[in-house]
Amino acid sequence: MSKQWKIATEAPQDLQNAFPELNRVVLQLLYNRGITEPAVIENFLSPEYKNLYDPFLFQDMEKAVERIWLAIQNDEKIVVYGDYDADGVTASAVLMQTFRFLDVPAINYIPERFTEGYGLNVEAFEKFKAEDITLVISVDCGTNSIDVANYCRDNGIDLIITDHHEITGQTPEALALINPKNVADMYPDDQITGVGVAYKVAKALLSDRIRVTGQLQIHEDEYRGEWDKWLLDLVAIGTVADCHSLFGENRILVKFGLKVLAKTKWLGLKQLMENANIDVVATPPDSRTLGFTIAPRINAAGRLEHANIALDLLLATDFAEAITLSNRLEEINRRRQDMTGRIVSQAKEQAELIIDRLIIMVSHEDWPKGLVGLVAGKLAESYKKPVIVLSKGDNESTGSGRTSGNFDLVDCLKSASEHIIKFGGHKQAAGLSVANAKLDAFYESILKYAQEHPTEPQETTLNLEARLTEQDLTLDTFDEIAKLEPFGVGNIKPIFALINAKVQNFKLVGSTQAHLQMQLVVGDKAIDCIGFSMARMAADLEPSATIDAAGELIADSWNGVKRLKFKLISIKKHVSDAIIPE
Repeated sequence: MSKQWKIATEAPQDLQNAFPELNRVVLQLLYNRGITEPAVIENFLSPEYKNLYDPFLFQDMEKAVERIWLAIQNDEKIVVYGDYDADGVTASAVLMQTFRFLDVPAINYIPERFTEGYGLNVEAFEKFKAEDITLVISVDCGTNSIDVANYCRDNGIDLIITDHHEITGQTPEALALINPKNVADMYPDDQITGVGVAYKVAKALLSDRIRVTGQLQIHEDEYRGEWDKWLLDLVAIGTVADCHSLFGENRILVKFGLKVLAKTKWLGLKQLMENANIDVVATPPDSRTLGFTIAPRINAAGRLEHANIALDLLLATDFAEAITLSNRLEEINRRRQDMTGRIVSQAKEQAELIIDRLIIMVSHEDWPKGLVGLVAGKLAESYKKPVIVLSKGDNESTGSGRTSGNFDLVDCLKSASEHIIKFGGHKQAAGLSVANAKLDAFYESILKYAQEHPTEPQETTLNLEARLTEQDLTLDTFDEIAKLEPFGVGNIKPIFALINAKVQNFKLVGSTQAHLQMQLVVGDKAIDCIGFSMARMAADLEPSATIDAAGELIADSWNGVKRLKFKLISIKKHVSDAIIPE
């Protein structure tokens, strides 16, 4: 689809006058994000760890912590029950590392995706009862597990649910429910993820030890250095992986988590990064490192085999074990990439037959349950509409839905709940199971919902944050823009416009000549540009042509020299200073 280019409205002059010390481009980016108050600007550009909210603002936090400490004092068996995605795995690691720090032999449990499915299940808790386990702490799951909460109540197991998923019905009768989505809680930030909530529990658990006993008997010297901050790299990984807004507490958690990641103390995480060719010394990690390199590897274990492979790696204390597990994870991730590409092609063949429908739903009996979420995400990105991808079993189909824009996927599934065995998730991502006999009725129901709840057309424009002048094309500007990191959901990496730029030279590069390399001149300033997979654009180029370019400012180093570059996203022939369609 052809896109309109749209440059954001320029920040008003009075705002520029109010903040003369701020770089012009940075101020424009802040204005685009609705950040204009001095205190808010200060907090955004310089987030402070101390501005995290008190974990005891959760109404059930004190009850939960008291019960955990009672279990510790009585040598009860404690189970940390997690989810199999990167958010759930890192959340499990956060609590397991905390218990390890306190010399508490907690047990971790992650369900098997292909036989147990998502979330808490009664069969697992029946095993816990047989093993005399009396306290279970869920992470990144459990909010809608009414049946399991009732089982625990009737069988002498105390259940502490820590989660962040939408509440789709009544709340479970657990000992404690710690979830920022619980409206009864009124926690100030409902965007923290499962690992963020687990971190709140860890901090509360450690602070409670000081508050209750008045002293630390274990690791006293290490704790004085605020040991819990070493968990922030795990928190950052899970937060970015779960695609939640990087404003509020998530911004603080990821900002400081990236700093911790550069000097992580977790042996397995170090080995994972080495296998993934992440050199934190040469290139400081950013949100892209988390979302596109680390998280997919952690996710891969639960998608094709068992998430314990990833969790065991994050908890590894033996170097040989870390090498073995990280190598295994690397092999699983390569297999995941190959399989995903094949399934996406098959799914698109089906999708093209129903491309006119408001929601695309495709299914196949050979698609692994662990990969349908990835496929749904790729199709939703391609077709700009909600997509549900199902793995079809003998009697029921299990799958995932993804969307973008303002379509509420969970609300849509609620409207069709009479046809669904179970479902849950977020507005933009959800999991579900449907009996095969009800698939047609289910599809009709969600299509009716989509028709009754129209949304704005998605991504009909290429939104550009600002027009860059020759004065802006400096490393100083690049470094100032970097203060807005971490980029991600809600704070996307800015795309800029170079208007009326002259083509100095260009050529195709890469082993298959697939990429376009050129040098543009803006005013009197030349800048090197690279357009990946943009070779097709070269046919319409000629030296000295005047074009408009859209892209990102990037920097690379060669022989120790840092250079500013422009990563091309789109180019067009310049007609006038007006922004025109591609």
